[in-house]
Amino acid sequence: MEGFLRIIVIAVFVLYINAQSYYEYGLIEACGDPDLEDFIVKFDDEQVAHVDFKEQRGIATLPDFAGQIELPPLYEDAKKAVSICRNLGGVLKEVYADSPVPLESPWSSIYPKSDVQLNVKNALICHVTGFFPPPVRVSWTKNNVNVTDESTVSRYYTNKDGTLNVFSRLSFIPEEGDIYSCSVEHKALQRPQTRTWDVEITEPSIGPSVFCGVGLALGLLGLATGVFFIAKGSNCN
Repeated sequence: MEGFLRIIVIAVFVLYINAQSYYEYGLIEACGDPDLEDFIVKFDDEQVAHVDFKEQRGIATLPDFAGQIELPPLYEDAKKAVSICRNLGGVLKEVYADSPVPLESPWSSIYPKSDVQLNVKNALICHVTGFFPPPVRVSWTKNNVNVTDESTVSRYYTNKDGTLNVFSRLSFIPEEGDIYSCSVEHKALQRPQTRTWDVEITEPSIGPSVFCGVGLALGLLGLATGVFFIAKGSNCN
């Protein structure tokens, strides 16, 4: 992405309860590529809300179990903040016009969303993090057949160090022997970074149960034999 410049402004406010306990409330603004503009509200490293500039509204991002929260009108504030960020970006672009864009390579991992059971619908997650600048391209295969069209990709999220991370998701039904792969392409990589995951269901071993059952049966047999001979001995007396 030639001439790319992304500015990230982080404001952190600290609320002290006492000397040992405090909370951090933060705002993260990012501008540059219009598709990557962000206005994020964070509380103690958890993302509470962000602004969707296309829908022109604030969106709560807490999980359902955390309960509902009332958001202040974030969009207008975010629009003003991004406008200021763009003006600053124009100045910095002129100052650093000849500076090379720093490249940070992505690191990816692949894992199932839930515990895997054969023939039960699940999802594979490919997490790509630590990269800069955007974009990254994520592609999927199943048994060496491209299934990227069946996957989805999240928006970009900002890490504390200014790099980015993104999630790609592929729904699937586990079948024994299937092999999936997630490949990541980025300008900092000389070749695609590929992670693989195969369906392996470990059936519970029957060995310990069999040995336990046999041992218990032999123990009971020995006990019965002992009682029989004791009873015989008593009759002889």
